[in-house]
Formats: sequence, structure tokens, C-alpha cells
Amino acid sequence: MWSLLIPFVVALTVIVAAPTPVFAENRCRIPEAGRWYNPRAATQQVRIIEIESHCRGGLIVSRMRVFTRCAPRDCKWGWTDAIRLTNGRLLARFPGLFGAREVEIIPMNHRIEALVKIQSHTAGVQDGFHAAILERD
Repeated sequence: MWSLLIPFVVALTVIVAAPTPVFAENRCRIPEAGRWYNPRAATQQVRIIEIESHCRGGLIVSRMRVFTRCAPRDCKWGWTDAIRLTNGRLLARFPGLFGAREVEIIPMNHRIEALVKIQSHTAGVQDGFHAAILERD
């Protein structure tokens, strides 16, 4: 009986003590990671934000993609790197030909607030700003 029990205990100890990929994945996932949705988005305002994170070289890196409400389907800004600011917010800059957009994410438990600043590169077109509250999709 002991000859069967000892290998079982050793195997169980190895399984429990071994680092699991799930733990490593969770350590690299920031709280804002996921898909966020704004059901009240007006035209040209933020409707969906997707945030991803992973570990690279021992550091947590993140990226963001934004969709604005357009017709017939939502407009996509593409992926860009996101950085963590010293105040805890997440910031992503989306450069463009006619203007640049900057999205600052403020975490609020199960929601986020997105502050969107639009800087126009076209003469005579005013810069813009809007804020949106998004919920987990």
C-alpha cells in the first residue's frame, strides 16, 4: 500500500508546486484588459475599446484599439501601444493624417471612463474633446 501512496503524493506535490501558465497569464493581464462597450455612443464618438496586455522581457505591455460609431458600421482606429501613467490611468495615442487622437482611460470598478482628445492637423478645423463611460462587453 505504501508503495502506491508515495508516488501519488510525490506526483501531487509536483503538480501543486509547479508554476502554472494560468498564474503567469493573470500576472500579465492588467485590470482594464478586455472589451468595453458604450451603448449610448453618438456618431463619431467612442463605441468600443479593446485593451490587451501581456508580458515581454519581464515587463507588462499593453495595447489599445478604438471603434467609433459610424454608419453603416463602426470605424476602427487600429492597434497602438498604451502606457500606464503615474496617476494610474492608461494612455494611448492614435496618430493620423488629418489629426491625432489621444485616449486616456480612467478605471472605475466594472466600468471605465474614456477621455478622448482630438487634435486636428487641418487649418480651420477646431480640436475636439469628448468623454464616454464604457461597460464590460
